[in-house]
Amino acid sequence: MRKLTITAALIGLLGAAAPLWAHHSAAMFDFTQNRWSEGVVKDIRVINPHMTLTLVVSDAKGTHDIAFEGHSVNNFYRAGWRPHMVNVGDKIRVRYNPRKDGLDGGFVNGFVTAQGREVAFRVPGNESSSSSTGTADRSGQ
Repeated sequence: MRKLTITAALIGLLGAAAPLWAHHSAAMFDFTQNRWSEGVVKDIRVINPHMTLTLVVSDAKGTHDIAFEGHSVNNFYRAGWRPHMVNVGDKIRVRYNPRKDGLDGGFVNGFVTAQGREVAFRVPGNESSSSSTGTADRSGQ
């Protein structure tokens, strides 16, 4: 009976951990494309394992929230980000790699603060993502 209980507990732990592994995969993002979105920061959390950002945007779909995720705290610091550079209520521009499933949002690879300061991340295999002067799509679509 004890062996069965331990086995069931291990299976439960492994099953619960599987979604965590999947969540931290970047396979859901198309790193061959860059898009831009502009909006007002509703929430930003630059914490490990990765940042999350919610923007309130107004576009052809109306006014709605778009959720993004991005790099770790270490990568944010290396790119030049510092605490309070982006705050709730700021209007910012976000450059991101879109989701492959076509839903709104994506992986943040750069942004321009309300004060006009750009913070950019290099995306392996996509050299245009490291600078706003590259071939990134600025249409916001």
